[in-house]
Amino acid sequence: MTEFSAATLRLTGLVVLCALGSTGCEPRDIGEPDPIDGEPEEVRLVCDQEYLAALTELVESAEQQLSIVQWELFQGEATGAVLNRLGEAADRGVHVQVLLDDDIEENADGVQWMLDRGIDAHLDQDEDVRLHAKMLIADSEMLLIGSTNWSNSSIRRNRECNLLAQRPQSAAYLREWFEALLVNPGNRQPPAAVQDNSGDFLVVVDDQLLEKLLEQLNSAQSRVDFTLYATYLQPGNLASPAMQLFSALTDAADRGVPVRGIADWSDWNHSNNDSNQDAVNWLRARGVDIRWEDAETTTHAKIFRIDDGAQVQSANISSGGFRWNREAGGWTKSPSVLDDIDSWFEALWAESTVAPVGR
Repeated sequence: MTEFSAATLRLTGLVVLCALGSTGCEPRDIGEPDPIDGEPEEVRLVCDQEYLAALTELVESAEQQLSIVQWELFQGEATGAVLNRLGEAADRGVHVQVLLDDDIEENADGVQWMLDRGIDAHLDQDEDVRLHAKMLIADSEMLLIGSTNWSNSSIRRNRECNLLAQRPQSAAYLREWFEALLVNPGNRQPPAAVQDNSGDFLVVVDDQLLEKLLEQLNSAQSRVDFTLYATYLQPGNLASPAMQLFSALTDAADRGVPVRGIADWSDWNHSNNDSNQDAVNWLRARGVDIRWEDAETTTHAKIFRIDDGAQVQSANISSGGFRWNREAGGWTKSPSVLDDIDSWFEALWAESTVAPVGR
């Protein structure tokens, strides 16, 4: 069994350098999270290397309960820091529950380490279901949800986006979803809890993710910006989830809405490059303006900025993401979050290229 050593679990004061410029998600020295000045925003965008600071804020706010779903947990300095945060919460009497996907071999080692620290950790034990969500809930009050996996690359290097929200109704909704996962990971029935649909934030899970995006895309009038990490083009099956979304994007472009996308290009995942290239060619031929990010940094974020709202989620543009996996995200109309998304996207857009670099 792989051990999470004491050296691994110490923070090393790593300074992460990032070239995205000054945005609402400006990279920082994340060896120790910066303190939060003043009153926190009720909904906040958490991108790139801001994740550990946001996770720390949420974990330290918990007084009774932490509920967590993660797809993967790989050994490393950054994930060791995450596990230390959870262990400290358990030490002060917080009931920390963690559910990991059983398809990832390394997850069993992480579960054992957490059990040894008094954390109530489990694998989902359903090989037919992929738990691909990345979410945390504190006391049914605050939640963190988005694209960041528990790996060094995701926390320290990738371009990722999440939402940190202090919304009790939405946190309770997500908590009910979590409780159902513990009982039956294959049950896709949405929670019965009610969220305030008139507010600036909603949790969306599983099948709701595509439904919300199609609803917004079909009525889009002014703008659509999105990121593409992984997909699978099926032009012969327009009813597939990815093709429903791609068709909605091209329909918006055909109506005169500016539609821009940034696709991931990898220096190691060549099969993903091929799939993304197929999708980019198809979308470009139908009026969507798409650029490629640089191959050295993985753009793993899943963001859709549509008119006066945005969806940040764990799901890729695929049948797995929208139909089979257990996924979660948030829809927001928070002006400050939208401003930060715009800054993040525009900085990445300025650096991206029409043709992939290094192909």
